[in-house]
Amino acid sequence: MFSEKVISVENVSKRFEMYSQPRDRLLQFLSFGRRQYFKEFWALRNISLDVKKGETVGILGRNGSGKSTLLQIIAGTLAPTMGEATVNGKLAALLELGSGFNPEFSGRENVYLNGSILGFSKEQMDERIDEIIAFADIGEHLEQPVKTYSSGMYVRLAFAVQACVQPDVLIVDEALSVGDEKFQRKCFDYIERLRTGGCAILIVTHSTSTVEKFCQRAALLHRGELHGLGPAKEVVDQYHALLYSDERAYLRYLNANVSAGEAAAEEQKAGPETEAAAASPQEEDAPGMRALIRGWRALDAEGQQCEAFQIGEKARIEVDVEVFAPISKMQAGMLIRTVEGVSAFGTSTLYHDSSYVDAKPGDRLRVVFDVELALCEGNYFVTLAIAEEVTRADMDYLDRKTDVIILKVSDRRTLGSGIAALPSNARVEKL
Repeated sequence: MFSEKVISVENVSKRFEMYSQPRDRLLQFLSFGRRQYFKEFWALRNISLDVKKGETVGILGRNGSGKSTLLQIIAGTLAPTMGEATVNGKLAALLELGSGFNPEFSGRENVYLNGSILGFSKEQMDERIDEIIAFADIGEHLEQPVKTYSSGMYVRLAFAVQACVQPDVLIVDEALSVGDEKFQRKCFDYIERLRTGGCAILIVTHSTSTVEKFCQRAALLHRGELHGLGPAKEVVDQYHALLYSDERAYLRYLNANVSAGEAAAEEQKAGPETEAAAASPQEEDAPGMRALIRGWRALDAEGQQCEAFQIGEKARIEVDVEVFAPISKMQAGMLIRTVEGVSAFGTSTLYHDSSYVDAKPGDRLRVVFDVELALCEGNYFVTLAIAEEVTRADMDYLDRKTDVIILKVSDRRTLGSGIAALPSNARVEKL
């Protein structure tokens, strides 16, 4: 695979000046820096990341976390206050709806205008125009002023121009969410072909399924800081903890994961003779934690521990939990994902009205999930989580174990492909 870095971001920070009233801007200019008439807002603080050739990286974060600011700095449309962002190669960016379009020009004229902005001559754009027109697929509207276009038509044409010029780096900021599902699929197929050809791709999106499916790595921004950078599915888990928890619960999640990583490193240093003691369920193992997942296993129909199943067989997932502090209503969930990190199925005690009420310190609980593996042939991973239910739509995460169970699903006779093993039949009839 490719190893050359094409995007390098080193300690980038961005400060904006916020003035309470317009005249303060003039006063600031006349003060020659002797007095400050504005409040500082740091949209980014000390962000560092690299993207290699042929890699797709997703940028996740709540609204206002600094995602778009970071992309604008990488694209060169915004200068950082501190640090440096460099791009090696031809860059195409789809940052805002119709950015770079002249509303009075026709679609065709804007294609050539955007091409010139990207550094292509008219002759080079002539070679690409048919491919761009076919990809955009906006028919007779191509000859009309773009001010008459719908938002979907804007995106079709803008993406067609940016992608079909074969860039070395492609940056996409949520724009594809405007298009219809058919066009989105067409775009992502094209993105995958670009990546295979060596194009580095940055995608800002709120769709975690998009990140899991198309990105090898992901970055999580929170309040302008880089909170996570690593394999896509791990960062998605962290993003979910941020998204569905309050700030204190999220910080507990981070601390728990850091502690777990440190504990694993210590266990490796200590050797097998101390593993039994480390696994012993003592409250001092988990300072500040209210409950922990202590054990897990997959069982077959006979109750034997198993990881190999046939399509359609029933599996029992057991999860052992220890409680350290009172929990009014504790729910447990499981998520089955493919090797690529795509979610195949998830459920929880909340959906089945079986969450545990009034858990007390010292309680040891066993959560049982019975599931029929109506999955196509392949290897699947199970993630487990426990949380305290705050409301029907909100929760505080207590513990999470990512990809700790493997389910190897096979079939005596292959009848389909994909993820879901849907009951099906096929026949041919003579007309």
